[in-house]
Amino acid sequence: MSTTPVDAPTAEAALKDFFISYNRVDKGWAEWIAWQLEDAGLAVIIQAWDFRQGGNFVLDMQRAIETARRTIVVLSPDFLASKFTAPEWAAAFAQDPTGRGGRLLPVRVRHCNPGGLLGQIVYVDLVGLKDRQAAREVLLKGVAEGRAKPLHEPGMPPLEPAAAHAATHTEEPPWPPALEVASRVAGQVFWRIARFVGLVIGVALAVQGLLGKALPAWTASSPGVMIVVAVAWGLVAALVVEALVRVWQRRSGARADRGGGR
Repeated sequence: MSTTPVDAPTAEAALKDFFISYNRVDKGWAEWIAWQLEDAGLAVIIQAWDFRQGGNFVLDMQRAIETARRTIVVLSPDFLASKFTAPEWAAAFAQDPTGRGGRLLPVRVRHCNPGGLLGQIVYVDLVGLKDRQAAREVLLKGVAEGRAKPLHEPGMPPLEPAAAHAATHTEEPPWPPALEVASRVAGQVFWRIARFVGLVIGVALAVQGLLGKALPAWTASSPGVMIVVAVAWGLVAALVVEALVRVWQRRSGARADRGGGR
């Protein structure tokens, strides 16, 4: 007399790769997923095809969970809201709580945000794909076990130009604060001297031209005196302009101080 239990898994059932858990609203998605998997040579258990009339639904579900190596859940708002689908994925989660064995694999087919323990599992996402072929490729790539290394060499990103690299790594270190102050003061002095000398020369040339037109005989007979007079006028004009600039700067600074104190 045989001692094998009546409900022991058969050899055929033990070869199943996936059990597909879904809400009845997503029956079409569940059957499409099952068809793609079996078309790729994988064995599937799905309620729509394998739970036949006259069977015991609870025992069929128990047998499916026990004999399938992995469980696919068809993620959708209806699946998350259902009270009857939770025990199905919870059984697979209990067998592989760390996820290292990949026993539980969610496949999202409609917009939803799983939470809790189910939300921690990376799912295969079919939402937003352009067509059936793209969805099939994503599905089969997602259920494949092992590394996701591509079959062909990935494209190499563009090389960064040497000039840009050198410019990034050859910046001069910042000057010490004392040198910054000294360079700023030196720049201010230089431009002040340049402005003063420019005014002297400009005014002297203008005066020389005016004297040459107004007093041509004197200019011709006393060129040295004329040059001294022109330079003297230039110095006076430059000093007057510098004094006016100083007064304007002081008044502008005083107005800025009063405005900032309000």
